[in-house]
Amino acid sequence: ARVFWTAIQSRVPSSSSVVRMTYSVASQSLAGPAALSAHQVFSPLTKERPVFRIQNRVAVIREPGDFYREILQGIQRARKRIVLSSLYIGSEETELADQLARALERNPDLEVLVLLDCLRGTRIDGAGKSSALLLAPLVKKHANIHVALYHTPALSGLNKTAWPQRYNETFGLQHIKAYLFDDDVIISGANLSRDYFTNRQDRYMRFSDRSLADHFAGLVQSIARFSFQLVGKS
Repeated sequence: ARVFWTAIQSRVPSSSSVVRMTYSVASQSLAGPAALSAHQVFSPLTKERPVFRIQNRVAVIREPGDFYREILQGIQRARKRIVLSSLYIGSEETELADQLARALERNPDLEVLVLLDCLRGTRIDGAGKSSALLLAPLVKKHANIHVALYHTPALSGLNKTAWPQRYNETFGLQHIKAYLFDDDVIISGANLSRDYFTNRQDRYMRFSDRSLADHFAGLVQSIARFSFQLVGKS
């Protein structure tokens, strides 16, 4: 019962009544002979959160290399939209950037939206590169790719001047990891960088559901509207 309570409390910190109710139901389901279904246990959350009834099979991606292939294949097969939301894109990910460029060139109707964290996405690495510098040529060349850089409002004024790169990220980051290709969505904890594509294990699940895809696309678009917009280098 404690496991249920902890998981739900972390997701609904402002609704103690929901937490207590769900904890009570979970306790009964573990103690009573007639076990309740997962839907009954977690149904109180549906009153305050969006719910998606997934009809199609959920694909579990198991290895970092498979995750990378799914991202590249998603870019290749997308016909209408690509939405990539991540903390950052590795500055070394030229193949991923090239795949986006080719997709935009062969399909003028394709719309691409990339949402990154501004602090992490503009951090300059040892080679003088960053996510923003990687994507800037695409933005300059193609009108239908938009790169949004969310900047936390917690970092402003003297703090913004005083704190150097990397350390200023402690004030807050954009951390949504969702990768959307038409009506397919990969939800993950992995960023789009070399270590996550090769040897850093994370969780990855692919959903094929238009309503879920529309929800994540709308969420990312809403955040992008009050974010900085990357402009291609002239």
